[in-house]
Amino acid sequence: MYTQEELHNLGFAYIGKDVKVYKNSVLINPHNIYLYDGCQIDDYVHIIASGIVKIGKRVHIATQTTVAGGGDFTIGDYSGLAAGCRIITGSDDFLGNAMIGPCIPLEYRKVNRSFVNIEKHVVLGTNSIVLPGITLPEGLASTVATVFYKTPEEGWAIYKGNPSEKVGRRKKDKILMMEKELIKKYGY
Repeated sequence: MYTQEELHNLGFAYIGKDVKVYKNSVLINPHNIYLYDGCQIDDYVHIIASGIVKIGKRVHIATQTTVAGGGDFTIGDYSGLAAGCRIITGSDDFLGNAMIGPCIPLEYRKVNRSFVNIEKHVVLGTNSIVLPGITLPEGLASTVATVFYKTPEEGWAIYKGNPSEKVGRRKKDKILMMEKELIKKYGY
């Protein structure tokens, strides 16, 4: 794990207190990355921060997760990405309006840069995928390998499948009560 001094020397846009970043992670363009209090990035996470990347308080990003696509990414406080999640903030146009891929000169490509916003208390199961232009509402949870093609209509719900579908509810009041206790006890 990087020391606080090593993290500061890497040139992040912002580093809060108690941040943990493991040394086998790959963080491209750290000057675009904001790391808030108590967040943790595990080994073998890849974040390509061509746009602005904001990782909230006490957020955990597990091994083998990728954030890529050239757009902006925000993940709210107390959220987590399980192993192997894919957050895609931009993509080539695959509909035949242009050629595709980074080996093609940009003048022949149509690249759609966008965003992914993940609000507070969201947890994504292993190998879940979020496509560009999507906001995952507060309290959402997903099971393993859930794919989000569009913004879900409801927060504090559980989603599964490809495409994602609502299958249950989360205990909003209990989670928010625990958040208040945590902040009172630890400060963030």
